[in-house]
Amino acid sequence: MATATKSRTDSTAPIHQRMMPWVLVTEIYWMSYKLLERRFYHLGVSASQARVLAVLHFAKEPIKPSLVATLLFQETQSITGILHRIESRGWVRRLPDPNDRRAVGLELTDKGREITQEIVDIAEALYADMFGNVLSASERRQIEAALKKVRALGFKLPETDFKLRRAQQYAIWKD
Repeated sequence: MATATKSRTDSTAPIHQRMMPWVLVTEIYWMSYKLLERRFYHLGVSASQARVLAVLHFAKEPIKPSLVATLLFQETQSITGILHRIESRGWVRRLPDPNDRRAVGLELTDKGREITQEIVDIAEALYADMFGNVLSASERRQIEAALKKVRALGFKLPETDFKLRRAQQYAIWKD
């Protein structure tokens, strides 16, 4: 169900002009996703696998698959296949959760840390190519501030499920 809110945009402008920030964010997301896929190709890693590996890379301790999914705005079942593939390649291992016999934690293996460092380096280079080389530090801060406002509102929308709201408590979402 759509939520009607008062818009700050000029409602007489054509829709493509009123929605341009959203269009641009979406285009940049998909463009960067495709560029990362191409830059990861020689590693034999998909962008989806790289996202999971990156979450584990920045985690301070083993984390549950359900938390990985939450942090990536995914359902747990949607990352199960990805986890099986990266585990079969020796990049991730499952560890018993000391607090819950039914649960497991995920962590990178040494081989996983090596491949993930390459992924992080490639992502940093793409960031520099797309943002760092064309935007001033001031422009980057302005864009970051504006996007954080939009994200904060997104967490509050009624359609946002409890798992997604819970994700904002983790360091990855701290401002």
